[in-house]
Amino acid sequence: MEAIKKAAVYMDHFKANIIEYTNIATVIKVIKSEFNHFEKEKILQKGESHLHNKEQDMQDIFYKNIREELQDYDEVLLFGATTAKTELCNILKNDNNFTNVEIIVKNTDKLSDEEQIVFVNDCFYIN
Repeated sequence: MEAIKKAAVYMDHFKANIIEYTNIATVIKVIKSEFNHFEKEKILQKGESHLHNKEQDMQDIFYKNIREELQDYDEVLLFGATTAKTELCNILKNDNNFTNVEIIVKNTDKLSDEEQIVFVNDCFYIN
């Protein structure tokens, strides 16, 4: 029997830590959104309507990059303090590549890198 491949994503709207779990959790990649405070100020100079469109485009790319990292996993845990995890969950559930992937969403407070590892170890160890 092949081992179940598990990954977790601690995220907000600007950054995602991809954490792989085999017998212990390990951060394997950090994905950052191109949309940040500096970029927002730069775009605002062109007008507020331009800001919304550019922000949406950058968020779409951010979620696409995360989605690509998660394609080879059987179980995915999405967690964090913002609604970004729920937004990503909805994107994954609408993607045919994730039909057979168990997706778990958990709310947490803001966590340090060490706390994220402990959280993932606890969640996947219990399963």
